Amino acid sequence: MPQSMFQFLPTPFFHFEYLRVLSTAPFHGAETGECLSALSQLRDGDAEAWYRVWSAQAKQALALGDEALAAGDTTGAAWAYLRASNYFRSSEFFLHCDATDRRLVGAIEKSVEVFDKGVRLVQGMRVVGVEVPYEGGVLPGRLFLPKSGNGIGKGGKIPLLVQMGGFDSTQEELYFVGPAGAVPRGYAVLTFEGPGQGIVLRRDKLRLRADWEKVTGKVLDVVEDKLAGEYGLDMERIAVVGSSLGGYLALRAAADPRVRACVSFDGCYDLFDVTRSRMPGWFINGWLNGTLGDGFFNFVVNRLAAWNFQLRWEFGHSMWVYGVETPAEVMRAMQRFHLRGYLEKVKCSVLVTGAADTFYFTPELNAQRIFDGLGHLEEGRKRLWVGKGVEGGGLQAKVAAWGVMHVKILLHQIQAVAALNNLTIDIPPFAFGTANKTPSFLSKFPTGKVPAFEAADGTTLVESDAIAWYVAASGPQAPALLGRNVAEQARIRQWISFAENEVYGPMLSVVLWRAGFRPYEAETEKSAAKGMEFALSVVERHLEQEGYLVKGLSLADLTLASALYWAFMHYLDETERRRFPRTVRWYLRTIGSQGVSQVFGEPVLVGVKKSAPDGN
Repeated sequence: MPQSMFQFLPTPFFHFEYLRVLSTAPFHGAETGECLSALSQLRDGDAEAWYRVWSAQAKQALALGDEALAAGDTTGAAWAYLRASNYFRSSEFFLHCDATDRRLVGAIEKSVEVFDKGVRLVQGMRVVGVEVPYEGGVLPGRLFLPKSGNGIGKGGKIPLLVQMGGFDSTQEELYFVGPAGAVPRGYAVLTFEGPGQGIVLRRDKLRLRADWEKVTGKVLDVVEDKLAGEYGLDMERIAVVGSSLGGYLALRAAADPRVRACVSFDGCYDLFDVTRSRMPGWFINGWLNGTLGDGFFNFVVNRLAAWNFQLRWEFGHSMWVYGVETPAEVMRAMQRFHLRGYLEKVKCSVLVTGAADTFYFTPELNAQRIFDGLGHLEEGRKRLWVGKGVEGGGLQAKVAAWGVMHVKILLHQIQAVAALNNLTIDIPPFAFGTANKTPSFLSKFPTGKVPAFEAADGTTLVESDAIAWYVAASGPQAPALLGRNVAEQARIRQWISFAENEVYGPMLSVVLWRAGFRPYEAETEKSAAKGMEFALSVVERHLEQEGYLVKGLSLADLTLASALYWAFMHYLDETERRRFPRTVRWYLRTIGSQGVSQVFGEPVLVGVKKSAPDGN
């Protein structure tokens, strides 16, 4: 945990779990006031107080949901039920030291029940129950679908994300990480409870398995045999996603030829190595070579766990999940969870991330080794990002990393120009707020701004427009991108300035709070909405006579499309798009152009934008 980071509770373990609840607030998994009320009653290291406080908050939110539903306020009811479900989930978390505690089943059963009650009231989303046959029983799942088409699918089909749970998550918690953000962007999301997870661990006693591809194979069979045809899912665009241990599970699933992309957020390469790295060498090596027997190993771990709650929870939860009875058996079970010799089976595109400030899966032992194990993939089909610092994506959930998002927005126009000119831009892992403050960085880029660019000949530049102009002028498409005469060049510069001065600021204001990166402010939203309407009206009128902003595809189009990228993803929903049809056609034509589409990817158009909290 970064030393400068504010902590809600003294120990990183309890602080992280509190933050885990609070971070779902943008997706209605928590309410700030309720969380602060809970905080005043929590005691660091006290599992019983944690259970009592979050159970009480859950019941309070549940009662509020019932009240809202009775009054006909389905939106208020949905939000309250989702919060109640998440609070019930969190309430039993620290009770995992004792797998026989009856409250474990009761709390999660209540979380599941209330979640189903709430999620079916969420506007713009359809939820379908799914059953996956597994070893004579079924694994419960949910398919989340956009209620109306939003242009993302090809031929009317919807791309699918299959989301993995992790070591201690539940399917209901996955909603806040996946479906809540993906469905409004036009994706379908399939979540499921696998062996060793959620309700099937607590109720059915199914244990976690290392060969997760055996589980996801059955899940994908259900998708292929039933769900794809019935709900219009695109079998050619299936991605698997997972976080923490779920990142490992996603990589196991990625070897299936039906999977076209994989995102492994902060996953592990070898679970045993992770645990081994946290133990004294003489102790773990003595056990491995047989010098120290299981009895001594178990004695030492149990004595340490008696006064260290985190260690007690970790081994207690692990024994429960693996279905074993001693710490030594836990260590043997962990040895099955590794990716050695397996990653070469993965043929799809992969994004690997690491979190420099995690206290579990460090990037050196995990993300880097995973990325290195994908050496058989072409450069354009794999990427590694290691977040550093709170502001740079260093926390496990990439919380508070909106500066990284800012950088990614600005990179689209530069990458698109490079692609059209057949130039290669190397984008190394970068920790915003940290790397750009180092002496070596400031010696080349004194302002410390990003994006920053260094050419092969040593030329250094900052400001995205300047970098894009340089890249555009450095290849065979320079006349088309920058203008063939003075008049065209001036008009291109005019539209670039327009994007920067009239579009970019309002776009950030309407997008950032909807994406959960900034608090909502009514006056800011009102002003920004007017700014967006004005800018889009100008573009709409101009496109009455033109197919592109100037003559043919130019840097002007790429710059404005980049500025609007996140607006189309979060703000310009179906209602808004109907008001600006020419602008929508121009945008789709621009980002779908040959050489450009590989940078922007498939169009992501929000179906129904997130409503303002005050109803305005």
